[in-house]
Amino acid sequence: MTIKNDFENYEIFPYVHNNKFYNLITELDLELAEVRELLDYIEEHGLMEIQMKEHSDMPLLCEIELTNAKFVVDLMNYEILIYKREEIK
Repeated sequence: MTIKNDFENYEIFPYVHNNKFYNLITELDLELAEVRELLDYIEEHGLMEIQMKEHSDMPLLCEIELTNAKFVVDLMNYEILIYKREEIK
């Protein structure tokens, strides 16, 4: 019996944004503009701070709607696991 790892195709992309170091973990092919907009949203809404203060031992699951797409992500200590990207029509 083989157990399939759902995250085997995910890659880690180190990224510096506004003097903060993030690890983006995803299997999606994202445009740089989307990544910057996503990180701007996370910073503007203080989501990392909320996760570290209120859920320090658990990731914070978020649905984030941006200009052209909606994302489902987990946030944990400057690591962003991006599960899903859905185009907004």
